[in-house]
Amino acid sequence: MIARTAQPIRRAEHAERFMAEALRLATRGGRAVSPNPLVGAVLVKDGRIVAHGYHRRFGGAHAEVECLSKYAGPLTRTTLYVTLEPCSHFGKTPPCAALLASTPIPRIVVAMKDPNPLVAGEGIRFLRRAGKKVEVGVLHGKAEKLNRRYIRAIKRKRPYVHVKVAQTLDGRISDGSKSGDERRWITGAGSRRLVHAMRADYDAVLVGARTVAVDDPRLNVRGIKGRDPDVVVLDGRLRISESARLFRVGRGRRVFVCATNAACRENGRKVERLSRRGVIVLAFPGRKGKISLANLLARLYAEGIGSLLVEGGGEVFGHFAAEECIDELSLFVTPRFSRGGQFAFGEGSCWVDAAGRMASELEVRQVGRDVLLHAFFD
Repeated sequence: MIARTAQPIRRAEHAERFMAEALRLATRGGRAVSPNPLVGAVLVKDGRIVAHGYHRRFGGAHAEVECLSKYAGPLTRTTLYVTLEPCSHFGKTPPCAALLASTPIPRIVVAMKDPNPLVAGEGIRFLRRAGKKVEVGVLHGKAEKLNRRYIRAIKRKRPYVHVKVAQTLDGRISDGSKSGDERRWITGAGSRRLVHAMRADYDAVLVGARTVAVDDPRLNVRGIKGRDPDVVVLDGRLRISESARLFRVGRGRRVFVCATNAACRENGRKVERLSRRGVIVLAFPGRKGKISLANLLARLYAEGIGSLLVEGGGEVFGHFAAEECIDELSLFVTPRFSRGGQFAFGEGSCWVDAAGRMASELEVRQVGRDVLLHAFFD
């Protein structure tokens, strides 16, 4: 009995080892592939990897294509390991399923099906109809975790939302002081470096109009290597100062100002001036300066924003909590009390309405003097 079961066990272990390498490669794509998923692939022959590839950027070659382009030998007796189901539709590139079906590769191992309705198992069915042996599910959980943002975005047709809050022990996001950095910085240098890494990893960062007025943030990436994210300002009444620093920092990133239809009509000349500077002013239905987050997020997704880091302030945090639009929360808590200032999730009933929502995962760690509560929501 031992002799009969030993070989399948070794084969499973090898499959996991090769898929783990494909997953590692997939992470190299980073933010450059968004709103596409992170995908890696390795080609195996006689128990060793002979080629590898990953999706490097949106619109570029898919992982399977890059992998096969690096191998000139015969494809018989090979196995391709890929972290996501090969696509079966024409998009920015031709379908990978059709390419693989045309090769002599006999076996393809897939970590998970693609939740995109344009694929949704059709790539796997196509390959099987072409006579390929397709196995699905190796390291499925790790593959899902890798593409958590993509899966949530593609299913809900909105960006993945990560809310970042820095607060004092008594729940304030400002300490009431009135002088420069002493007022603005709640957390320590280690936490701030981590936030800059977050910015580099997201398509866009969102703040409210009050945060721009009070802090005049640049919202760019500093102290680490990485691209500046696009900027979204939630400004229902279109009160943002045209001299705000975020309008002047960096090229190659977009700046969106989101206001109500009424505010855009009342401030037509301001809209024209901002537009001439390259600012994208988006108008939404709304009353008393309030914009539905469902409408906002759907529009941002249509603009190619697949992931969104929300950085403030309290009213914005409360708005996202009340409409249950938070997928991930990073709550940095500094070990001191405040001298007043704004509450992290605003005041009133908006946060109470969402208080029953429970995180599906919670991680706690220390970052310098601060504590980071990192939560995920289904």
